[in-house]
Amino acid sequence: MKLAIRIKEQLNGTYRAWCPSLPGCSACGQTIEDAHSMIGLAVQGYLASLDVCLPRELGRALALGMA
Repeated sequence: MKLAIRIKEQLNGTYRAWCPSLPGCSACGQTIEDAHSMIGLAVQGYLASLDVCLPRELGRALALGMA
């Protein structure tokens, strides 16, 4: 699965990364590379939490576009 991420430099020199298709999924880092790494972990955690919150069959149906 591929998801788009956005990374933007903040006024204080740090970087904020977020995934527009996953509401509330964001991370920060001191460098672009840090922000990229942190958003990767945030996306993994976000998707893992969906696996816990949604019945596995519903999650599969959503992934296949059948729901």
